[in-house]
Amino acid sequence: MISPPIKIAEPDPFWRQNAQKLVEGSVDTLDNMAKQLITLTSLLEGLYFHAITFSDLRGTLGGFVIWFYIAPIALWLASLLFAIWTLFPKTYDINIGSSRNSKETYEQIVSKKHFRLKIAAALLVLSFLPLMVAVYYYLN
Repeated sequence: MISPPIKIAEPDPFWRQNAQKLVEGSVDTLDNMAKQLITLTSLLEGLYFHAITFSDLRGTLGGFVIWFYIAPIALWLASLLFAIWTLFPKTYDINIGSSRNSKETYEQIVSKKHFRLKIAAALLVLSFLPLMVAVYYYLN
């Protein structure tokens, strides 16, 4: 008995085009997110610096408590550095004739940018812990 030939359905062209757009836009998306983090972090640093400068805390902080006021600035600076590092250009040796090499290089670029962006975002979120302790100390 002869079995009928198995037909493999062609993937839906909509999803193929959708996947292609996601791949094409992934580097731009990571770069845009890095730019937004840079803007947000810079704004937070500026506001915090002015709040501390115009407060009546000068000379009243000592010991371990002062580190809760310094920690957000340090974490924001580290976040800013990683976000800027995400945008920093680098040259890559790509063999244009090899689609495999091109794919590997692209994946390497996206992977590095994504890793740096995750660290920048994590540092930004982490900065709110000492900030809340500093606000609590200031209000009490």
